[in-house]
Amino acid sequence: MLEQAYQEVADAHVLDPRLARITLRALSGRPNNHASRWVKEFLNSKGVTPDLHFDQVPHARLGLIGADLNTGQPVIYGQDPSQSVFEGIMASIAIPPWFTPLKKEGHYIMDGGALSNLPVEPAMALGATEIIALDLDDPEGMLGVGISQGQHLEKLVSSVTRRHASLELALAAARSVPVQYLMLKSSPPVPIWDFSKHRELSQVGYETASRAIPGWFQTT
Repeated sequence: MLEQAYQEVADAHVLDPRLARITLRALSGRPNNHASRWVKEFLNSKGVTPDLHFDQVPHARLGLIGADLNTGQPVIYGQDPSQSVFEGIMASIAIPPWFTPLKKEGHYIMDGGALSNLPVEPAMALGATEIIALDLDDPEGMLGVGISQGQHLEKLVSSVTRRHASLELALAAARSVPVQYLMLKSSPPVPIWDFSKHRELSQVGYETASRAIPGWFQTT
């Protein structure tokens, strides 16, 4: 099912790769809402409608993470079981310039990666006592541009996200919550808007996990 969803996103070309163009449009007050419209229709077609609440999701405790741009704090959708799953998804994928941050009660909420791409702290807030952390962050694939300014921005993003991850892992260690950490990167890197490589990336993830998991159960 997940592979099918990725394929549908790839076929629909949801994320426009013309980053400079759509950024200028957004800054000029003329955002392209194609991605938001498509995602809303896609979610509704899969049964994720605005009236679906977290306590109606079977067989799993689901949490979705956003970032409050007003307070600089994570927003954990799912702590309140009566919250809307649909709203949580739309907030947690709100990555400008493709998606406009969600405005709610005077606050602007966007993708949780703005504060941390490795949300260990929110997992603990949801009650996790052991965590498997899959680090999908690859700054080399974030922008997919070869100009010097883009490379500098990638280095800045890399520094910030690495710092976030180290702080999250240190917090878990301080609270004696074990974390099995898995870095997932492809070579060459894939831009974040390119869903066409989902099968190759899934294979990279499978092979990486297959090598790492046996070591998690070894005793010293």
